[in-house]
Amino acid sequence: MASTFQLGLSKPSTRVYHVHLLTHQEESLLGEVLGEHTQLTPSGQIVADEWRQIAVAHQRDIELDLWTVLPNGVRALVAVVDGAQSSSYGLGQSPPKPRALSSFVAGFKAAAAKRINLVRGIPGAPVWQRGYQEQQINDRKTLERIRLLLTSQAHLAGLSMHDTERDISQLGHRVE
Repeated sequence: MASTFQLGLSKPSTRVYHVHLLTHQEESLLGEVLGEHTQLTPSGQIVADEWRQIAVAHQRDIELDLWTVLPNGVRALVAVVDGAQSSSYGLGQSPPKPRALSSFVAGFKAAAAKRINLVRGIPGAPVWQRGYQEQQINDRKTLERIRLLLTSQAHLAGLSMHDTERDISQLGHRVE
């Protein structure tokens, strides 16, 4: 499957990030490891659903590439189009993280936590660790290495990124 964004070929204001969100205390809330494979729990299904839904809500400035739900979190490649970005930064300074990425992650975490806690019957319980990890991807080699990592994580979960919609909705998705 082809990616919807190509590093170096996208608009100059597009930046690609590897994003990693972890559950509270890295609890295996989203899936169970069964032998060599992972089965998503109802909470994991909610996470997959919310990830897709929040991406649609942010489609003007967020574009998803490969993403994976793990037993204790989510890993994804996310492209951020920041039209208001200034191209002048001080010597040695990197551009600030775009608000669109922070807004996207915050909206996702809030919506997923609310639904998960309703299912668990414990409103207000922590679901996610505070914040998230992100790495800006600046070269094609790193982008391909992370795509390989995410694909292998999907494989370990017993799913192929090219399988049916049922399988893709359980763990990961690559937008075409």
